[in-house]
Amino acid sequence: MQDLLSGLQPPIVIGLIIVVIIALAAVVFLARWLRNRQTPLGDGLGPSLDAPVDYTSLPLDEEPHGWRERFAKLSLAGKILAVLVPVLAVLGLLALVLTLLPQSGSPPPIVPPTVAIAVNLTVDRATVIRAEPVTVNLTVTTVGIQDGTVLTAELLEDGQPFAWLNPEQAHGTVRRNRAEIKTQRVTGAPATSDSREYTVIVRSPDGTTSAAAKLEVPTVGGIADSFYGRIAATALPKPTSVPTTRPTASPELTPEPLPSATPAMPAGSAASVINGGNVRSQPVRDAKNVVGGINAGEQVQIIKRTPNGQWYYIRSIRDESGWVSASLIKVPAGIQVPIANVVTVFINGPVYDKADSASTEVDRVNKNEVVELLQRTAAGDWYQVTNVRAISGWVPAKLLGIPAAVANAVPTVGANPVPTTVSDTAPTAAPKTPIAAPKTPIAAPKLPTVAVGPTVASERP
Repeated sequence: MQDLLSGLQPPIVIGLIIVVIIALAAVVFLARWLRNRQTPLGDGLGPSLDAPVDYTSLPLDEEPHGWRERFAKLSLAGKILAVLVPVLAVLGLLALVLTLLPQSGSPPPIVPPTVAIAVNLTVDRATVIRAEPVTVNLTVTTVGIQDGTVLTAELLEDGQPFAWLNPEQAHGTVRRNRAEIKTQRVTGAPATSDSREYTVIVRSPDGTTSAAAKLEVPTVGGIADSFYGRIAATALPKPTSVPTTRPTASPELTPEPLPSATPAMPAGSAASVINGGNVRSQPVRDAKNVVGGINAGEQVQIIKRTPNGQWYYIRSIRDESGWVSASLIKVPAGIQVPIANVVTVFINGPVYDKADSASTEVDRVNKNEVVELLQRTAAGDWYQVTNVRAISGWVPAKLLGIPAAVANAVPTVGANPVPTTVSDTAPTAAPKTPIAAPKTPIAAPKLPTVAVGPTVASERP
């Protein structure tokens, strides 16, 4: 019986109980209908209404004593209900108990298997974005890696580890499944060659490694020349030879090249963080330019700001440098924050590799994007910029909204040039008329040693 009832589904049991109740109600109504048909009409219905009725003379039914007398005086339908209702109540309670009891030998509930999220690292883009100092920028997408995880980048030459990146800078923090790493060349790095293939990989602390991504080395702005060490200096004119008796010259010492110092982290005035938020590589809201984050209550160092004061370039307590909205920090009153050479694009237009509209178009700038100004022509009609895609080139000044204070702070070509080309100045030819030698031997003047790339020994006439 238990197996039979427990095998029934609860909706079926409830349906059976409802059907039985409806059947009982139908029996009651049917019994009443049959009794009414058998009752004779006429005097049996009661006293006549034509004459006065003395109700005190009517016999009174005695009140029944006990449940047995009450049951005996019930009609047939009442007796059926009095018996079936308790029986049905007991059966319903029994069915409910048996349904809720655990079934013997029933299989355990099926638990769906837990699907583990595969951890993955992908280097979306690896580009050399600046010629001096040579700077590499990496954009990484992550899957299954928690925010705050520190990733480390490594440069490969023909698939082999190449100790070129600065280990103190070649790391980035995961924020919302993205990370950006910006690093410069380490002091004493080995020389690179354009005949080799350079790729970049990124590793997480648990050993997960991304696939190798090819390092893009743009040819504009002298980036490729600087990366591969092809920048040459202007050829110096040779001094005029003077025939003279040369005295014995003392040996000269070749000066040793000074070691290049690792660029120090930027520093600035202190400010308080009042709202937590993202640190971005550019002063514009974009899900792809998040490089870090700050939290309310922390202290940051303000390095510079945009001309409109809506963005500040800061350094966080985690040594993350980038742009934050002015709404996230409280800048102390009275401090002077330098204005950055960052402006907004007003008109869509192309980016050229030279300050000439007939040169090669390398990219475009779009309205409301921001660009960093590197240098400008003397006439101020062309500006060399780096756009939000980390591509450098020249754009007409009419495409940009440049305040006068910012324009005056941008170096002009030649005053503080970004290395782009190798000078081809021809050496000065010696005069055709020979210079007579003096009678008294004259000691040749000692020329200073000139260092151009590798050390060059001084020349004497």
